[in-house]
Amino acid sequence: MTRRVMHRRARAPSHGRFGFGLLELVIAMAVIAVLVGLAMPIYQQYVIRAHRAEAVRILLGAAACQERLRAANGHYDTSRCASGLDTGHYAFLIEPPGETEALEFRVVAMPRRAAAADGCGSLSLDHAGSRAITGSRAISDCWGGR
Repeated sequence: MTRRVMHRRARAPSHGRFGFGLLELVIAMAVIAVLVGLAMPIYQQYVIRAHRAEAVRILLGAAACQERLRAANGHYDTSRCASGLDTGHYAFLIEPPGETEALEFRVVAMPRRAAAADGCGSLSLDHAGSRAITGSRAISDCWGGR
């Protein structure tokens, strides 16, 4: 009998690597850290501008409410139109407070936390439509061109 010798194909040892090496992982983490470091301040400024735009919208709404009261009653009523004004980022106040027969008014939005550091300070709008800020920036920057 003849013996057949079957030869198995010899497999080359697998030297292929799967995954990332330590150096590749460190480089990827460094790139991510740089991108996050650049993006965070831009994102924070965007959020502050969005909160300020909301405060401007609320100021304009409160002033419109006071004008409707004046059209109906002949005077402003600063004890009204104040419900729902407070947000987490701005506190609102209608001056003079609690006056039921006022001849003028001023609505003020006072910033809290991060919004206080943006250079605009408090925003205000009065019965004549005059807009003001307490910060050092230009009024048009803080009021968004309105």
